[in-house]
Amino acid sequence: MKLERAKKLIDGLGAEAGRWRQAQIQLAEDKKNLTGNMILSAGCIAYAGPFTADFRKRLSAGWVQGCQAKRIPVDPRFELSRILADPVEVREWNIQGLPADDFSTENGLFATRGRRWPLMIDPQGQANRWVKQMQKDNGLRVIKLSESDFLRTLEHGIRFGQPILLENVEEELDPALEPVLLKQIFKKQGLATLRLGDTDVPYSDDFRFYITTKLANPHYMPEVCVKVTVINFTVTMQGLED
Repeated sequence: MKLERAKKLIDGLGAEAGRWRQAQIQLAEDKKNLTGNMILSAGCIAYAGPFTADFRKRLSAGWVQGCQAKRIPVDPRFELSRILADPVEVREWNIQGLPADDFSTENGLFATRGRRWPLMIDPQGQANRWVKQMQKDNGLRVIKLSESDFLRTLEHGIRFGQPILLENVEEELDPALEPVLLKQIFKKQGLATLRLGDTDVPYSDDFRFYITTKLANPHYMPEVCVKVTVINFTVTMQGLED
């Protein structure tokens, strides 16, 4: 019986040998091209968010040529979603309502991997629904700038590490948000602290901040763009097909 089971196991794994061999070759290539791939990934997260899928491809293709010209090792078929995305995490995003196309996966990476908080251009409400589903179990609080107590809710989220979703912003953001957007965190009595308005608030590392706008083609001034990661979440044809 043991020999029979071993034979079945070997026969079953034999079909995987080709895939494993291909994965081994790909990993060796990725190790060799690690420097250029990480440079391009950082550039995409920092700069590519506001653009359409076609322009992002042209942008990364130009960067690949630039790396090759400077003899920096890089994958000639660079794809951000392959380099940075975790397939299990992406599958979870899809279950939570994010379309499965590469453009949407890149947007998910921009929203979760960037050092700055994401400001999502979301005329169809797709990003809004995704964030609400993704952070539902973490006690997500939804606020608007028109609410009189939005700063109090934001302070509560910062203090206790709750995610906050700021909906329906226009082309200008409230100046009171600046310390949060710039992450002006300092140490006070050994604790990470952020000054919000006239209050020093203990800062939790679990805090997450998301901003969405329903404007289809907003024009954000440079002083806004340097404080957030602007992400174009406008639905694509491929995303609709999915």
